[in-house]
Amino acid sequence: MIEVIPFNGLLYNLEIVGSLDEVTAPPYDVISPDQQEALYQKNPHNVVRLILGKESDQDSDTDNRYTRSAKVFEDWINEGVLKRDDEPGLYLYSQEYEFEGEKFCRIGFFARVKTEDFNEGNICPHEFTLAKAKTDRTKLLNACHANFSPIFGLYSDPEGDIDSFLREGVKSKPLAVIDDNKVVHKLWRLNDSESNQKICDLIRDKKIYIADGHHRYETALAFAKDNEDKVVDSAHVMMFLTNMDSDSMSIFPIHRVVKSPTPFNHEKFLEQVSEYFDVIPWNTEVSGAEIKSRLQEFGKGRITFCAYMGKDQTYTLTAHDPKNILPLLDKNEPTDLQVLDVMQLHAIIFREVLGIDTRDTAGQQCVSYKVNSEEAMAMVDVGDYDIAFFINPTQIDEVRRLAGMGIRLPQKATFFYPKLLSGLVINKFGE
Repeated sequence: MIEVIPFNGLLYNLEIVGSLDEVTAPPYDVISPDQQEALYQKNPHNVVRLILGKESDQDSDTDNRYTRSAKVFEDWINEGVLKRDDEPGLYLYSQEYEFEGEKFCRIGFFARVKTEDFNEGNICPHEFTLAKAKTDRTKLLNACHANFSPIFGLYSDPEGDIDSFLREGVKSKPLAVIDDNKVVHKLWRLNDSESNQKICDLIRDKKIYIADGHHRYETALAFAKDNEDKVVDSAHVMMFLTNMDSDSMSIFPIHRVVKSPTPFNHEKFLEQVSEYFDVIPWNTEVSGAEIKSRLQEFGKGRITFCAYMGKDQTYTLTAHDPKNILPLLDKNEPTDLQVLDVMQLHAIIFREVLGIDTRDTAGQQCVSYKVNSEEAMAMVDVGDYDIAFFINPTQIDEVRRLAGMGIRLPQKATFFYPKLLSGLVINKFGE
């Protein structure tokens, strides 16, 4: 069983900060340096000062981005910038957006979820994590004792029993509406204790699949174990939970841009990959739209990548046989992973051909991850990277099936769209 409970959230005081769209931000791990600066300038109370504070050459063990976040957080509470709700509740959150020409509305809710080990089988990760990101989030959590950003969790509710309560709750006037031109975000407080309890009861016997925020969950779990007798209510972490069986689940692919650890030779690379893939050169213009089109066309029933080494050296790679990966898998890598494009890419092309193992810190330094294909190509064009690989998105049914079996995908295997805003509601421990 999983424990999901309402909580007394910390919310921005709009009488002080003005509009909520001035103080919220994307998740920390998608904020570029330029965007970080823009958010700093946007409003002196923007949540970026908590989730991704600026670094300084004078940083020390006692004065750094994490200690400054803790000081800012404390000041904002004392000054009334952040106000704690008097009564516990769930917080409903909807995102209206357009994806590939269709309009969608994802509805879910923020709640506290009791952390537990993955081997309990109730909370299921779907991908591996990176050590650097966990270290960063651990330092922030240790300094601030709060969740500023929600972990994105999925549950299966094909009958829509929970959704019926959520749809009823969003009929009231929202606390805030944020329109960022791509997504319309809306937030509500669900104060009805009976509805809150019904939702928590309905989800109790389900599994939660982590869609986004694996680093933060693992950090929260370790924090809970270390602070069980020190920090009140540290056993729970804030999550956004939504129904994976709804029609509003959009997954983008995360493309890979690679800098070879050894001098990169185009001809040798193509020769080596041809042992596993049909190599089809392009003779048309290369663009993000064309890449997506080719991946969809060639990827129907076949493992397919596009490899970009420059405008005149772009290739479609289609696998001869997915089972060719099997001899290359380690003993601890389940054979079920052979169906995934991303696993074929990492095991065959990265590890076998290029000598890059992204499970190791050294290998992670060789790979950058990009959702925007045009940005990925530009990184190759300017000479910073040798080759970009474009892949089809991982399907939600595969995420559910493999995560439910306790099988993790390679890191950065999925990009659930749209991203959740940080700063809508904050979970402070000890409250």
